[in-house]
Amino acid sequence: MENNDEFKAPDWVSSDSPPPALSDKQKRVLNISLLVVVPFCLWAGWFEFGRAQSGNWRAWVYTFEWPFFAAVSIYLWRRLSKGDVPRIPRPNLEELAKEADGKDKQ
Repeated sequence: MENNDEFKAPDWVSSDSPPPALSDKQKRVLNISLLVVVPFCLWAGWFEFGRAQSGNWRAWVYTFEWPFFAAVSIYLWRRLSKGDVPRIPRPNLEELAKEADGKDKQ
């Protein structure tokens, strides 16, 4: 295997540099999204609670699931607003190429 371009890491894979700070537009979108998602999730949980009270046993799952989604969105909002953007580690391409060559020969 002589073509090393096949094993080139994609552009979205992180480098050693720190992630760029969020722009003002990204912060606005993040805040607006939170202001829409959290009330909707809490309303949906309350709605499902009413359905569960009327005898729909499956609604009990959704009663707790929707507030959980609200909590996850708050967690992610806090993490992203602090600049803690998840990064994908850069793979060792030479080792992966050797491993692929070993599998091809078997």
